Amino acid sequence: MTGNEDPPARDAPAPADHGAADSHAEQVLSQALRLMAGGGTAGVRRSDGPERSGRQLTTGQLLLLAAIVGLLVGLVAGFLSLM
Repeated sequence: MTGNEDPPARDAPAPADHGAADSHAEQVLSQALRLMAGGGTAGVRRSDGPERSGRQLTTGQLLLLAAIVGLLVGLVAGFLSLM
């Protein structure tokens, strides 16, 4: 290093890393947008098990669904008992 050169900035990314990061960010964004639009898959499908739908209910959702069904059954039973 000669006395005429400025030391490299510590916060600046290396030129090679910047292009790779942009490329990766573009790929991730493209994949996310494609998935949100329903035009792609999240990953490689495995053929070692039965195919499942993409939706699975959580425990909280199942409890809420059971409570709603119970209320509907109770309302119907109440109206039938009034007749």
